[in-house]
Amino acid sequence: TMAARTNAQIAEALATMADIMARDHQPGREDETRLERFMK
Repeated sequence: TMAARTNAQIAEALATMADIMARDHQPGREDETRLERFMK
């Protein structure tokens, strides 16, 4: 179904983002600040 495909894409995007954040988390203070500003 369309919904199942959309859910899978969202889950994949979240997993990718979590992976990137985990890898980047050591140095990236300024990235975090930029992300917080972007989310508001």
